[in-house]
Amino acid sequence: MAGLLVAAAAAMFVVGVVTLSNSQEGEAVGVDPRPRVDLPSTPNALLGLTDESGELASVVVMTLLPEGQGGSVVTVPVNADSTAGFGLQRRPLNASFDATDIDDFVASVEDMLSITVERAEIVDVAGLEMMLPDIDALPLELPSDVVDTTGGGGVISVAGPQTFTSTELTTILAAIDDDADVDMSHANDVAVWDALAQTAPVDVPAQPVPLDAIGRPIAPDTVSDLVERLWQGDVTVRDLLLASMDEVENPTAVDMVLIDRRDSTLVFAQVSPGLVSTPNSGLKARIVANYTDEQLEAAGGLYDSSSELAIELIGRLLFLGGNIVSVETAATGAPPITLIEVVDESQLEATIDAAETLLGGAEVSVATTVLEGVDVQITLGMSYLEHEVARSAALGPSDTEVTDSVVPSTEVPGTVASDG
Repeated sequence: MAGLLVAAAAAMFVVGVVTLSNSQEGEAVGVDPRPRVDLPSTPNALLGLTDESGELASVVVMTLLPEGQGGSVVTVPVNADSTAGFGLQRRPLNASFDATDIDDFVASVEDMLSITVERAEIVDVAGLEMMLPDIDALPLELPSDVVDTTGGGGVISVAGPQTFTSTELTTILAAIDDDADVDMSHANDVAVWDALAQTAPVDVPAQPVPLDAIGRPIAPDTVSDLVERLWQGDVTVRDLLLASMDEVENPTAVDMVLIDRRDSTLVFAQVSPGLVSTPNSGLKARIVANYTDEQLEAAGGLYDSSSELAIELIGRLLFLGGNIVSVETAATGAPPITLIEVVDESQLEATIDAAETLLGGAEVSVATTVLEGVDVQITLGMSYLEHEVARSAALGPSDTEVTDSVVPSTEVPGTVASDG
């Protein structure tokens, strides 16, 4: 019952603001005098690695920081379901992969993660090794044995701590064990990319970034150029959380995993807000959850990070047909009460009516600055944290809240994730 009440309140909030994207009501006549700010430019690249047989062995999405150097590597399981759990047919990336059809590969990843891919490349071991730093001995602890049945190499490396060259690392990434759980191979992939990230020149002056006429970093032309820029600054590796498949149809029992849409949305709304797709018809929201560790302690251990708190709200808004285009979780401190800024003044009353039940109260105002592509910014405060603690106690361990479901809205598949 408690879950249904929260769902109803959430519906009120989204209905109150969702029309921003679909209605002409409340549009100002003439030019809006408010200053307008663009979301940061964060060039990205999709990289697929194949083994000797042309099978898909590893997938990552690389994204540069707005400064044009350094950034993130998001690891994607090769058996992730590209349909995001929709329909009856499961379509793992590796099962439908064709090395000669990069457009289909890009489209599958874009649909699954709800992002725009700006550049992409499919490479073999030699191609990947040319992109990465030259390494003589990199320490790494492998979670499990590396076996390559497809390439006929057998056991390439055993689990445990050891050192590897760049050639050996790329060979590990390209290994495919047809007789083992793909999840184990993916764990090795994450470990390899994490170790590679440690070779980025932390605290070392980066090379100059080429700038355009007004001083903005010029985006790299190719995937290889982007990888080079990535390793000129700090690199963070992030692995996407997986969702339960208990209610997902898989009639042919294909080997696949389902990426948690809330988490993937979180991840890409953090690292590349300007490249997050908005497939749903509803509002385009920016969520700010800047809780410090001390503030989170007030929840009595319910949340370990701001991302854990934000991901629940993301799930509710996605379930109700909204879009999350930007998420900030810097630990700079949350305000006492939640702040909501709407772009369209005509949405003030509906937002105020729903905010108390959904968010535990909020100060609602019209945005003084328009962030391009964002309809509403929600800055979560201590009042929201208190509200969630009370809601959790009311729901109890056996009560399930429908709006926390990872199953997307019936309109379109989508994505999001944690800050590591």
